[in-house]
Amino acid sequence: SNADLPYPEVQLSNNQIVRIDPTNYALYRESKNREDRKKIFEVFFETLQKFHRTFGTKLYGELKKNLFYKNVRRYDSSLHASMDRNNIPVVVFHKLIENVNKNLDTLHRYLRLRGKMLGISDLQFYDAYPSLTKEVDLTYTYDQARDLIQRSLSSLGKEYNTIIKKSFEENWIDVYPNPGKRTGAYMDGIAYDVHPYILLNYKGKYNDVSTLTHELGHALHSYFSNKNQDYVNSHYPIFLAEVASTVNEALLMDHMLNHIEDKNERLALLGNLLDGFRGTLFRQTQFAEFELKIHDLTEKGEALTGDKFTEIYLEIFKKYYGHSDRVMHIDDQYGVEWAYIPHFYYNFYVYQYSTSF
Repeated sequence: SNADLPYPEVQLSNNQIVRIDPTNYALYRESKNREDRKKIFEVFFETLQKFHRTFGTKLYGELKKNLFYKNVRRYDSSLHASMDRNNIPVVVFHKLIENVNKNLDTLHRYLRLRGKMLGISDLQFYDAYPSLTKEVDLTYTYDQARDLIQRSLSSLGKEYNTIIKKSFEENWIDVYPNPGKRTGAYMDGIAYDVHPYILLNYKGKYNDVSTLTHELGHALHSYFSNKNQDYVNSHYPIFLAEVASTVNEALLMDHMLNHIEDKNERLALLGNLLDGFRGTLFRQTQFAEFELKIHDLTEKGEALTGDKFTEIYLEIFKKYYGHSDRVMHIDDQYGVEWAYIPHFYYNFYVYQYSTSF
C-alpha cells in the first residue's frame, strides 16, 4: 500500500495532474470542487478494488494470528486477549459500540447540517471531507504550525514547552510526504536512550497542524516517561496514550477559537471540531465494530476473503451514515475502504481513539 501499489494519476478541473496515492487522496478529498472529489474517490477505490483479494488474504492472516494467540493462551476471545494486557474489561469495548449505535442520530444530524451548509441535497460520501465554509481555506506553513502549537501548549509549563521547542530544532520530526513513505502520522518513543521520533505527511491543512500536536503529545509522553522511569516501567498502554495526544488537540482548538475573530474562520474551525467528533468518535467506533465482527467470524471457523470483508464493512458503513434513511449515500464501491485502514493490523487498536476522545 505504501510503496508498491500502482496508484493512478488524474487530471483535476484546474488541469493539475496528481497521483492519487493515500497521502494525496487524504489531501484532495477536501477539494471544494465536487466533480474533482468524485473523480478522486472513484480512482482511489477502484485501485483498492483491483487488489482486494490480496488485501483480504493479508487481513485474514492477521485474524488467524490473533486467533492462534487467543487459543494457546486460553482467552475467551481475541478481543479478551487484546484488552487483557492493559487490564481493560471487554465490557468497555462492547458498551462503546452499543452507545454509539444508540446515538447515530446525532451523527446523522451533523451530516444533514453538512449537506445544508454545502448546499448539497444528495449528500455523497465524497462530500464528507471538504470544509463546511466555502469562503475559507484553512492552510498553514510548517513554521506557522510550529508557532501555533507552541503558543497553544504554553499552559503546560516551561519544561514541557522547552522540550517541544527542542523537538522542532533538533529534527525529531520527518515532516513532508515522499514516494514510498509510510502514510499518515506516527510517533515512536520506544527507543529508551534517545529522543522520540515523529513521522508526518504534512500537507498544510488545519488537520495537519492538529495531527502534529497530536503526535507531539505522544512524543512528550514518551520523553517524560523515559526520563522519569526505568526501562521496565517506561512503557504505557495505548488506552492511556491517546489521552495525551487528544488533550493537545483540544488545547490547539481552544487557542485558535480564543484568538481568531473572523466569523468565517471561526465557523470553519468549529466545523473542523465537529469533523473531529465524526472522525474520532463515530468513525473509529465504526472501525471497531467491523473488527469485532470479523474476529468473531474467524473464531467461529469461517474463512474470510476480500469480498466477504467488503460485504461486512459495507453493511456497517451504510448503517453509520444513514444510507437507508437517505442521510448520506454510500456507494457500494466504497465498501472496500477496509483495505485502506492500516489500524486493522494493530489488534483492536481503534476503540481507544474513541474512548480517549
